[in-house]
Amino acid sequence: MDTKDISLFLTIARLGSISRTADQMFMSQSTVTAHLQRLERTLGYPLFHRLPTGVQLTKEGQQLIPLAERMAALEEEILHPEPLQTPVLRIMSGRAFVSADVPECLHRMARRTRVHLKVRMGMYDDMMQALLSNQVDFCFLGEPIYHAQIRQLEFLPDVIDLIVPVGHRFTRDFPGIHALNREPFVAFGRSSSPFRRRMMNLLAREDIYPQVQMELDSIDGIKAMVGHGLGVSLLPRRTLHDAQFKSYVPIPLHDPRWTRPTLLAFPAEIEHRPLTQQFIDVVTEYYQSVSGSTPERG
Repeated sequence: MDTKDISLFLTIARLGSISRTADQMFMSQSTVTAHLQRLERTLGYPLFHRLPTGVQLTKEGQQLIPLAERMAALEEEILHPEPLQTPVLRIMSGRAFVSADVPECLHRMARRTRVHLKVRMGMYDDMMQALLSNQVDFCFLGEPIYHAQIRQLEFLPDVIDLIVPVGHRFTRDFPGIHALNREPFVAFGRSSSPFRRRMMNLLAREDIYPQVQMELDSIDGIKAMVGHGLGVSLLPRRTLHDAQFKSYVPIPLHDPRWTRPTLLAFPAEIEHRPLTQQFIDVVTEYYQSVSGSTPERG
């Protein structure tokens, strides 16, 4: 029995979806399915019911969960014995924050203290469950989470800029946001993602319904597509540090509505732990350095 199959089984059980597991693990759906089927053949019984909306654990699958968790923990202990004596900080983040804010915050944290960092990307819908089930310590996110057992700090929002290819006519004369009605648009994330909904709602208020030419879950991928002339897009300004290397040009919209919230969420039960406070200090200092903001606690 391959322990990688066990780890993948736990991820599928947590997310309730083979497709979402594939996205998070950077694997194809067919590969995830093949690993799952191999594990089911080895065990001799099905682990999930296949449903139109995802998967659901069978009775046997539910019984396997605690044994699988023990096996995964034992493998982690065998492969990485040192971090057990080192404080562990578990971070979950959306793709936009991973491309800019998270690396710098973790770099500052690692310089300040000896800590073992575990980072994974996830969708907004997964973050509340991950926090409440003690799977992660902190989530970087662009929309608030409302729950009595979750604390969050809000920093100064990030400005949203239009990005266009080098040489695009908008770089010489941008007539205003309404001109996007006539431009092919490269959209970030799934249509249900919070950032995508925020952008489309702001555009709809201005009677703007851009022609979505392409959808990507990668900030870097969007910038590359725009740089190659495949459309224009709207992205958070803090992700646009590499414009000169990727052949795109940011254009400010000069409208206070075009911003994205910046939040750090964590479980209430860890609020007073020294490591929690230390990381909050690091993140606060970082956002103050880039925006001059002070956090608002919620």
